[in-house]
Amino acid sequence: MKTVRQISVRFLVSTAAVLTLAIATLLLLPAQTAQSLPPRPALPTKPPSKATGSTIELHAQFPSTWPWNETDWQELWTIVQWQDNGGNWHNVEGWQGTFDRVKVDKDEAVMGQKTWWVGASDLGKGPFRWQVYRSKGGSLVATSTPFNLPDAAGLVVTVEVALAP
Repeated sequence: MKTVRQISVRFLVSTAAVLTLAIATLLLLPAQTAQSLPPRPALPTKPPSKATGSTIELHAQFPSTWPWNETDWQELWTIVQWQDNGGNWHNVEGWQGTFDRVKVDKDEAVMGQKTWWVGASDLGKGPFRWQVYRSKGGSLVATSTPFNLPDAAGLVVTVEVALAP
């Protein structure tokens, strides 16, 4: 017959083994997760001393009647287009995507934002316009007025549109 002391010792040894295994598992999980992530580009050790380009930024105002139960802001697709000498519009392949962020002001007005970098070689070019679609390949909900890219480094051109519900 086992004594209470023998049972207590076995219980303590079993508990210690389970706790050791649990701690070892928790310590190994972050290392395995970090190893499964894709490599990240190295961060520059020193920021550039002078801006060599600029940015364009879309501010898209959502109406109070926006159908949030049908279309989330993360689904909206933005495209920047350039106009040729014949008046035809063409998509800029590198300037397409979903909103970067949404801001809600104190009055609960919602504004989607998208920002693109403009390289020094493109400064001052135009005309361009911004279009917003319900989704990639979806229906058009806004088109901006034509605009030119910033004409000097370090500037921001902000383009505003109102989204149709």
